[in-house]
Amino acid sequence: MTEPAGDAKPRVLVVDDEPRMGKALQRLLAHRYRVTVATSARQALAVLDGGVEVDAIVCDLMMPEMTGIDLYEALRARRPGLAARVLFMSGGAYTEDAQEFLAQVPHRRLDKPFRPEELERALERVLGG
Repeated sequence: MTEPAGDAKPRVLVVDDEPRMGKALQRLLAHRYRVTVATSARQALAVLDGGVEVDAIVCDLMMPEMTGIDLYEALRARRPGLAARVLFMSGGAYTEDAQEFLAQVPHRRLDKPFRPEELERALERVLGG
């Protein structure tokens, strides 16, 4: 089913290596956002390179192969405006590199588990609302 042409819902890309988490976030956000889910940072880049435009990204920080940090760095090089609209989430197992990264970037972070209203407030801030 396609979205109506006049649909002004912001577009959000959810990136999480746990498919169930991605689907849960998609269901949670669907009432306010058009949500696309990617199960890896590489898949997220492929989605974006394929022409999908998004207004914000909700991204797991710690993922195998390519982390949320790696995705952020790729976005900074390719699409700096979008890199500024990344919201990170994590289960809290931070490596030293992740701790340093989070201290240096001005992005919001949500610690799992979080409440739905926390996610929505954080996304509103990322989107400037």
